[in-house]
Amino acid sequence: MKNKKYFTVAKILLYGILIINLILIFLSVNRSSTAVLIFSQLTFILFICAAWFLIKTTFSDFFTNLFVMMDRMMNRETIQNFEHIDDTYISQIYHQLKRLYDVLQMQQSSIETEKSKVQSFVSDISHQLKTPLTNLHLLQEALKQPGISPEEYRDYLEKQGKQLDKIDFLIRALLKISQLENGLIQIQPRKASISQTILLALEGILVPAEKKEIEVYYDNTTDYIVLHDPKWTSEALFNVMENAIKYTPQNGKLTILLNRTEKYIKISIKDTGIGIPPADLSNIFIRFWRGNTNISEGNGIGLYLCKQIITLQHGYILVNSNVNSGSEFEIFLPL
Repeated sequence: MKNKKYFTVAKILLYGILIINLILIFLSVNRSSTAVLIFSQLTFILFICAAWFLIKTTFSDFFTNLFVMMDRMMNRETIQNFEHIDDTYISQIYHQLKRLYDVLQMQQSSIETEKSKVQSFVSDISHQLKTPLTNLHLLQEALKQPGISPEEYRDYLEKQGKQLDKIDFLIRALLKISQLENGLIQIQPRKASISQTILLALEGILVPAEKKEIEVYYDNTTDYIVLHDPKWTSEALFNVMENAIKYTPQNGKLTILLNRTEKYIKISIKDTGIGIPPADLSNIFIRFWRGNTNISEGNGIGLYLCKQIITLQHGYILVNSNVNSGSEFEIFLPL
């Protein structure tokens, strides 16, 4: 760097002038020569002037470059890395400023990402709550109409209850998603029976399966002790099973199988439902995504939440499906 050259020249001048001054002072003392003493002082003054000029030039360049760098930082322009970092203080100041700038840029990027997440989340909530709230308003207006029979009144109240249940479910599901994404809920794996976790998930879908006369098969004679979070894993499995019940027609079948591979436990959840088009398989784990179906019960949250929970436990999910041939979700958890 140019600044380093200035400092090197200043050092050479300093040492050179000091040596010359010492020699001249020694000569003047030994020879009692006033002229030599005066000359030594003149050389010392000359050194001060030269050193002042070099230091002034150096710091002038330093502050000019510093102000330019700070302006570029405030304008959020790209600051290039220095090609060479030497051992001078000025070079180190530049280097530390560049590091500070990089840290601030990373923090700003993180803030913008979080802001985008919040905006997306608020937008998702607004979109998801719009339909049930609209339905509630319509039902409320219907209840105000004169001449409603008791049967119609009860029917409207029942429909209102369903819309309120949907809103309650959405809010709770969105809260879980938000907490998981922001690390407010910690997955706490422990060694536990995977069969008991599956049974816990099954408890939530037995009633709706019975209403649709769907046969549920699970052989719980095989069990493994797996490092996982039973509470959250059962919720992930429940979401897949619930989807299977929703999209399986009357008198269908849901089969849950448990197998072990070399490194993973595989939980297979297979249904005889309407299936998923191959083009949609890459989208089913996207938050709030729903396929083109006539079934209004889905909300696009369950599978997204399922993947988040399994991924946080270092597992993964595979899906095999064809239209009108059912779907099979294979959930892998590490041993």
